[in-house]
Amino acid sequence: MSLRKEPEGVLLEGTAGAESEAEIASKEFFELCKLEAITSPFETSNKFDVEHSDSNLSPIDLFITNTKKLNKLVTADYSPVLGNLILLGYVSAAESYIRALIRKLIHSDEYVSVLVSEKSVSYAAALHHKKEILPEALLEDFSLASPYNVFETLKELIGMKGSRPNPLVLPSQEFKKVCELRHCCVHRFGKLGSKNAIRLGLAAHTKSLEKPILLLAEDVDKIAFIVDNFVRSINNYVFKFLLERSVKNKDDSGRACYEVEWLWVYAKDKKRFNKYYAIFSSKEDVYKSMTLRASYEKFCSALKPEIPNLPERKQKKAENNPAQGAQ
Repeated sequence: MSLRKEPEGVLLEGTAGAESEAEIASKEFFELCKLEAITSPFETSNKFDVEHSDSNLSPIDLFITNTKKLNKLVTADYSPVLGNLILLGYVSAAESYIRALIRKLIHSDEYVSVLVSEKSVSYAAALHHKKEILPEALLEDFSLASPYNVFETLKELIGMKGSRPNPLVLPSQEFKKVCELRHCCVHRFGKLGSKNAIRLGLAAHTKSLEKPILLLAEDVDKIAFIVDNFVRSINNYVFKFLLERSVKNKDDSGRACYEVEWLWVYAKDKKRFNKYYAIFSSKEDVYKSMTLRASYEKFCSALKPEIPNLPERKQKKAENNPAQGAQ
């Protein structure tokens, strides 16, 4: 039964009564809160869906699937406290996307695999993780709840270079704001701390210090858009970066990153190109990704080098010079 109180704090008739003098006498001075003994421990080992598998989903489809579940929570019964929890969910979905992306790239991109080969994982992870999810152990000490941390992680684990590209600057700035609000929810039950206020802009947030976040339903929609936009921007950029690196095929020391070169013939490149396409394309999005063939053709149009020793040029040269082709 809940305690109903008068404005002055007096208990109403029918609620839990005051303690007896004997009960008060048996207590220590610090026992101001009634404490119930824990009679049974909370078993966590059976609170996980061990049959669950999302291995067939691309990282972007995993993100879309997770955020669709969150979107269903914005109903007529919406409340600001629920909004705080949904905000946490969106940032968590973005973190999960980055983890899934790196895991799949470690298995699919030989240069990334070599890059992380000297990284350490815990003995427990090495002993108990399945091979396909072992890369997750690399990320256990990485925080991904800020755009800065995301980019530093991508630099360290997949070898991204250079400063943040222009197409990612604005999505990152907006995502950073969401991450600061997330920090308030996680550590202060939604109240704005001074460090978060400084990062958000102290002049504009001084009056809000130690005040709780108040997210309306339309604010949650904006947050959903910001997080979605950030993840999609990352997805497109990393796909572009990896394919450009595979064409250049040189690391910082000038050595080859990959054992094979692109042949610029769909039938011959299809299997290799599909390894990347499967990681970055979406089947769950309302706007489906372009087909494998269409994406490959655009890849060739953008990055195919003009060099004289490509297989198709050799073939044409042989056709134009039958005597040389017979040699």
